[in-house]
Formats: sequence, structure tokens, C-alpha cells
Amino acid sequence: MATFKVFVDPTTRSDGKHRIRIRAYHRDSRTTINTPYTVGKGEFTKGGKIKDAAIVDACNQLIAGWHKIIASLGNAVNAMNVKELVEVIKSQEKSSAFFDFVAYIRKVADTKRAKQTRINYRSVAASLESFMNGVPLDINALTAKRLTAYEKWLRDEDKTLNTIIQYMSLVKSAYNAAIYEYNDEDSGEMLVLRQPFRKYKMPSAPAPSARGVDFATLQAIADIPTERRFNSQRNLGRDIFMLSYALGGMNYVDIYHLPYSALKGDYIEYNRQKTKNARADEALYRVYICPEVRPLIERWLDSTKKKLFIFHRLFEWRNFPSKMAQCMKKVEGAVPFCRHYTYYAARHTYATLAHNVAGIDMYTVGELLNHSDEKMKITDRYVERDWQVLFDAHAKVVRLVDWSKLCEC
Repeated sequence: MATFKVFVDPTTRSDGKHRIRIRAYHRDSRTTINTPYTVGKGEFTKGGKIKDAAIVDACNQLIAGWHKIIASLGNAVNAMNVKELVEVIKSQEKSSAFFDFVAYIRKVADTKRAKQTRINYRSVAASLESFMNGVPLDINALTAKRLTAYEKWLRDEDKTLNTIIQYMSLVKSAYNAAIYEYNDEDSGEMLVLRQPFRKYKMPSAPAPSARGVDFATLQAIADIPTERRFNSQRNLGRDIFMLSYALGGMNYVDIYHLPYSALKGDYIEYNRQKTKNARADEALYRVYICPEVRPLIERWLDSTKKKLFIFHRLFEWRNFPSKMAQCMKKVEGAVPFCRHYTYYAARHTYATLAHNVAGIDMYTVGELLNHSDEKMKITDRYVERDWQVLFDAHAKVVRLVDWSKLCEC
């Protein structure tokens, strides 16, 4: 009679976990069967005993199912060696295997440390359950067509585009986690058989329109009267917007994180956060400080010198983008006929005025924005930047604005 014993594979996988396997014994021979379960360090004893009762129960259920298959074979089992017997067990399992994908998403949710991430995964699981009208969803029944139908159902449920993108991304993430956890390409044991995301096109947000403010609005923002409280939302919104323009359309992530050492006299030298890890030059850039805007820069310098600007002392980084949005609303309220603009409009405005008003060619505008031109990568290796040329071009753009009211505050 065949017997089975659960054990933890001592080999540590790349993710730090150990696969749980079951050793099968039959007619004086043995072989090993993989399971879809894994345990991490600390989840089993030195003697190999699994601490998680749920996993132990699941393995026992597997073995109980195998014994039922063996019993159904009758005397034929006596003519099989252990490997032949395991092949028969696997063959019969495949015809009846079911992987509850919604239940798996909830399992993934339980592994997440961040509370909001757990909530998001559970919301997706509940949503998929509603889409399926409570019918369990086998992971191998998740096709590209079903994904498309689910996306349409979300739209019919009046979910926002951002919510739909988030839900579909989490479904894909959970699906890939299942492939990683349960498929063993080395042994050929594949529980997840489909690749629906190769055919299904993930939804995406439309590219933001490159809306900058016109010159009159830009000047009106610069001329907004200063409120008595130094760090009022309106003062902050006006000054950070104009600071971005004065520094070549610098992103707020860079303005917030600039180290004090970035200040090099009459220019600022920094690595652009967004692209520094994707470029050979680490997105190094220098931006000239025109004398006209130095009072604005000095107004917000960090006296502790932990960073260049004081904004890190006013807001935590995680709150900075939302605080900036609030500040920009105050700016809009102070400028007649001002449309809704985000902080990024300063960068778009800088680029547009540089080309259309200051008459700077597009290649130099790209240089001023610290963009990397794919077509010029080889040339850029041999041609050293002439910073003075860029400083002069930048000064032309900055001096389109009358800074007198803003910088005398």
C-alpha cells in the first residue's frame, strides 16, 4: 500500500522560501511530489515540522484525495511502481483540479503589510466575486475575453478610470504571483496554464495634455500680492510655481529633495530624480540663477542646510503633492479668468515660452528641460555641454517675466 510523507525542501528559493514536497513510498521505492505550497524562514521547526496548520491541513487533504484515487484503481495498483502510480494520480488530478482565483487574491491581500494595499486587494476580490455572480472563478478560466468583459463591467458600474486601472493592475499582479508560486518550470509542473495578459490590453490613463499658462497669466501669478502669513497656501503656491519656472521648469520632486550642496554660487547642480537611474550621465544638470530671481530663492532657503529649500520642514514628502494641489487652487482664485492648472504647468509654460516667445530652437529647449534625445545619444558622448550657452538661453526665458513685485516682497 502506498504511503506519503510531507517534508520541507531544505533548498532556499530566490524569494527566501522553501517549497513543501511530499515523498511517496510504494513497493520498496520512493519518489517526490511537488505541492503548490511554500513556507518562509521561521514557519517551520528545525525538525522540518510545518507551523501553519492551514498548510498542514491542505497537504493532508491532498494525500486523502490521492488515497481515494489509489483505492479506485483496485488491484491494478499492485502492478505499478511508485513513479507509474504518481503519474496516474497526477493524470486524474488534472481532470478535476480547481484553483479559486478570488480566494487566492484574498490570500495575497493577507500577505501585504500596508493596510491600504490589503484593502485594495480585498476590494478587487469582492468586485470579481460580484462580476462572477458568486460563482467561483477558476484561475485557468481567466481568459483575455473574460478580462475584457470584467473591465467593461467595471465601466458599467461607473468606476472611475483610475479605479479600473488599479483593479486590473492588481488582478494582473495577483495572477503573476500565482504563476510564480505554483508553477515549477524545472519539473514541468504547471498549475496556472494560461497567459491571458499577453493578449489582453491593460487600460491606461490618457497622456496629460501639455497645458501651460499663457504669458499674461504667468505674469499675473508673479504679481499676486503677498499675504501677511509667510507660508500661507497662496504664498506657497505662487512662489513654488514661479520657482519652478525660474529654475528651468524643475519638477517639484527635485525642488523638495534638493540637497543644500546643490547650490554652487550662481547655479544649482543636481540629478533629475525622474531619470537619473535611466541615463548614463545620471541626468546631471546645471541651472543658472538669474540675479532677478535670487531673492525668491533666498526666501525659501533652509537655514538648517539639511536640504536646499525649507519645504521639507513644512510638509512630509508623502503629503507634498496634495498640499501643492491645495496651494494651486488658492493661486487660481487670485488670478482672474485663471483655468484649473497643476504645478506641472510651470514646466510646460517654460518650454512653450522658451520656443515661441524667446525664439530658442527645440533642441536647446530639450537641453534646458534636461531631456535625453535618443537620436543624439552617441553624439552626446563626445560633445561636452557648453553650460554658458545653456545659461544664456535660460536667462532669456526667465527675463521674459517682470520679477520686481514678487522679489521685493
